[in-house]
Amino acid sequence: MSRRGRNFVIEKGMRAACSPDQMMSYLLDATAWPAWQPEIVSTEGPKRVVEGDVVSGHARMLGFHVEGRSIAEEVSAGVFEEDVVVGVAMRVRYEVRPEPEGCRVTHRLESQMPSGLTGRLLSLFLRGRLRRMQKSTVERLVAQSEAAEFS
Repeated sequence: MSRRGRNFVIEKGMRAACSPDQMMSYLLDATAWPAWQPEIVSTEGPKRVVEGDVVSGHARMLGFHVEGRSIAEEVSAGVFEEDVVVGVAMRVRYEVRPEPEGCRVTHRLESQMPSGLTGRLLSLFLRGRLRRMQKSTVERLVAQSEAAEFS
């Protein structure tokens, strides 16, 4: 299998009825991640992530409890990009853009899938799980950011 064939990229965007600032505030609060990221069980990190910050914690991935780590690579007014290792290495990017009466958040995940015979089998399960995780993550992020905007 070629290296190119192992690269896995998915992207999902959703409109939120909250301000871009509220969305970014929620995204950058590492203590809130377990509330909207279904795999994350616990985190140890700052209330407001800045570039270079490391957040560690525990997650459940494909039925296994794993230790995870995130390094904030880019943090700006509308972008949060991180290198994440939770069983597999991923590059995760959130972009928040203003829209009339709210904002649009886009989640992009990129990962190199495992290679070899066992890796290809694991990749079948992992790709499906990452797609479901992304959908749930974005939906929960939007719902909780909207609720926080009006509380």
